Amino acid sequence: MAFPRGTKFGPYEIESLLGAGGMGEVYSARDTRLQRTVAIKILPAHLSSNPDLHGRFVQEAKSISALQHPNICVLHDIGSQEGTDYMVMELVAGQTLDKLIPPGGLPADRAVKYALQMADALARAHATGIVHRDLKPSNIMVDDSGLLKVLDFGLAKIADSAPARSAEATLGTSPGMIVGTVAYMSPEQAEGKRIDPRSDIFSFGAVFYEMLTGKKAFVGESSAALLSSVLRDEPKPISEIKREVPAEVRRIVTHCLRKDPSARYPSAAELALELRHCRDLLFPESGVMLSPARIVREARRPVVLVPLLAALILLAAGATWLVKWVRDANWARETALPEISRLYGQNKLGEAYALAIKAEKSIPSDSSLAKLWPVISYPMSVESTPPGAILYRRDYANPNAPWELVGTTPLNNVRQPRGAFLWKFEKPGYGTIVHTTLSLIPRFAPPPGEAVNGEVILDEAKNIPTGMVRVSPSKYFKTLFIPGYEGMPELDLKDYWIDQYEVTNRQFQTFVDQGGYRKREYWKVDFQRDGKPVSWEQALALFRDSTGQSGPKDWTQGEYPKGQDGYPVTGVSWYEAAAYAEFAGKSLPTVYQWYNAAGPSIFSDNVGLSNFSSNGTVSVGSLGGISPYGSYDMAGNVKEWCWNEAGLNTRYIVGGAWNEPDYMFNDPDAQSPFDRHSNFGFRCVKYFSKDDPPKNSAAVVESAIRNYDNEKPVSEEHFQIYKTLYLYDKTPLHPSVESIDDSNEN
Repeated sequence: MAFPRGTKFGPYEIESLLGAGGMGEVYSARDTRLQRTVAIKILPAHLSSNPDLHGRFVQEAKSISALQHPNICVLHDIGSQEGTDYMVMELVAGQTLDKLIPPGGLPADRAVKYALQMADALARAHATGIVHRDLKPSNIMVDDSGLLKVLDFGLAKIADSAPARSAEATLGTSPGMIVGTVAYMSPEQAEGKRIDPRSDIFSFGAVFYEMLTGKKAFVGESSAALLSSVLRDEPKPISEIKREVPAEVRRIVTHCLRKDPSARYPSAAELALELRHCRDLLFPESGVMLSPARIVREARRPVVLVPLLAALILLAAGATWLVKWVRDANWARETALPEISRLYGQNKLGEAYALAIKAEKSIPSDSSLAKLWPVISYPMSVESTPPGAILYRRDYANPNAPWELVGTTPLNNVRQPRGAFLWKFEKPGYGTIVHTTLSLIPRFAPPPGEAVNGEVILDEAKNIPTGMVRVSPSKYFKTLFIPGYEGMPELDLKDYWIDQYEVTNRQFQTFVDQGGYRKREYWKVDFQRDGKPVSWEQALALFRDSTGQSGPKDWTQGEYPKGQDGYPVTGVSWYEAAAYAEFAGKSLPTVYQWYNAAGPSIFSDNVGLSNFSSNGTVSVGSLGGISPYGSYDMAGNVKEWCWNEAGLNTRYIVGGAWNEPDYMFNDPDAQSPFDRHSNFGFRCVKYFSKDDPPKNSAAVVESAIRNYDNEKPVSEEHFQIYKTLYLYDKTPLHPSVESIDDSNEN
């Protein structure tokens, strides 16, 4: 029953009825104390009289009152009068969203702006433990400036005893049954299951779908049919209703409307983050958005002029669109397609892909473009543990290129360009990881048309050792050919951490300053030189700097050169590197681990961005040479000691150095563990358990390169037989001499 004008609830005097629904009636009222206009929602007596529901209502109101956000309607007060509960809120001027959505839907840019405000409001509510449960266009108000306000936060939580109404009404029965508005509720809500913030994500998707298309995502002729549609049916693809909606916007809607809650965005905060990226990429701020009031005013112009002007505008717009469409289609076929083929021939796959994306907007069904897609791209699926990581892509060869948003994991068959790229994964509370294409997919260049699958593990930021990155190997030497290591056994390595950068002068100085050269507990390996044991005192006497102090060969008076804090430490022996690793609670990597993390042979782009054939070392990480799992400078800068012996009292030192040719990145090298050259450095690894690494990975690994100095020469008879293979007929060559007069200066 409606309350007449002048009825008072506490200090609030009713002025007029604004609306009514299954959860009560909303009135415009006057606050007689503060002389302001407010909205007052009065709950039905059958709800207010229930002690449990009344208690929940009061507790919920206290929670909602803590929600201070520009996109959430403010709660001013609650009260009770003669057994009827009421809630007092700010009165938001404007119109509800359901009245603003035209039959053909809102423009995509305006829909995204409204959606972002909705997502921000949900994120704020979810952060305080409040789930809306009844998000729908009629619960969303837009004022004249385009500011969106979400109404009735948390009110649906008290609707456990409301009677069922029409398909558009709020359904409410006993606890454990349906609560919400059928057309916008989530499947788990429709089944009466326990719900969490991901239920609001689904409702958000249904509202967003309607904003874009002007049509409801789920329809049915009755409540039962509508419930069945929510539970089982997929909405009609937006592209079939409104093709001009960008693919990225369509993908966000689809992600929200997944039936399985775990397949949706895990939080409204991450949904808002992706919407913000989408807005910035597709709809950069320009011009002024028409407010609802402006739209209404424009529609109220004289009835004689409006049809004529509308017809003229449509005619002009149609002609303009047709000219632009023809021009763009001609450009795509005559300019873009030949350029895509040329770029593909030059192996510039990233540029070819970007141009193909642009051309597809003008010629989406072109057969020539369809033939190019498989050779410049592939469908890629990406999972992360845990899911919900935002994935970006960037051209590997261009460190200054911007990051491009790919989507949120898990991603299923998302078309991506072939070639060398960096892939960045971000998730709140977890460490950001950067991988290359080589680590993300099993094969760097799968056959045309073949889909690829990638998977990454994200670690909580608090659990990541400082300055290290996770490496996740899987029978590495089965997939990569390392010249010189053909005889090495195949091993199943477990995950491990590796230093993102080479050990720096600053880090090694800590070892020196804390008595690293005086504490024998760090020097675990017996000293051997030329097959003979060397005492501790004799060995340490060799590890001196240029002034006779303990320290790397290139230091002075126990200190590194000024200004080179972030440069790799150089002039250290294998024994010194192993002692530092022990001091740091780490280990030197085995050759298996080092090559696994470095990714040589295939990922040659790394070499082009690394420090080879130069005048000296550079600051760690200052170049773009990144290895598959996000470590820098594994190619070039300094050669890096590994744990394994190579036979003949030598240890492996790999990766090549600043004063060597770039092929040394792949070539195995072994030196005396006492050698301390100015291009010798190292990095460390750390294990997840004491059982790592496999014992056979730390064993002696003799290089498979053939040493011809130890081979017995063939007999003279055999040599003469081989020599005949290189003989040629001694016939006249008929040489002739030709002269050229080059005396003229021109």
